[in-house]
Amino acid sequence: MNFRSVIKSAALGAGICIFAIGMALAQGGPGQGQGQGQGQGMGHGQGMGGREARQACRTEAKDMRGPERREAMKKCMLEKRGDGRAERETRRTKAREDSKACRDEIKDQRLTEAERRGSMQQCMLKKDPSRAKAMTCRTEAETKKLERGTKEFRDFMRQCNTAQ
Repeated sequence: MNFRSVIKSAALGAGICIFAIGMALAQGGPGQGQGQGQGQGMGHGQGMGGREARQACRTEAKDMRGPERREAMKKCMLEKRGDGRAERETRRTKAREDSKACRDEIKDQRLTEAERRGSMQQCMLKKDPSRAKAMTCRTEAETKKLERGTKEFRDFMRQCNTAQ
């Protein structure tokens, strides 16, 4: 065998391996059962699934174009899904507005980067007391060495945020 045929064989073997792995991943692993696919099981039994909601919204906004269509799709999807995303979106919108107001307040002050960050944070905490509570809970969790994303961290945050 010469060098050229060895390289061709290696490339062919690698291609077959990649193809086989792709096919295995596309079929889903052993932990993926019924109802775990796209659009199912994601809404926790409330509202429509993602695919059905998207299709319904597309038919409603089929005559629109550009930003108008984007806004209509966004609003429609929030209404159709009904799984808490509307509340989340309103909280995010309020946070964006608060952030913009805080930026406007501290814009004319001559602050260093660290001072500006601190001022921004203090301003945001004044505007949203629930955020201040969550931040104090988060610092408590970090002092207890709870790692973000773990069940213990989430349980602690849930318990801390609901405590008076």
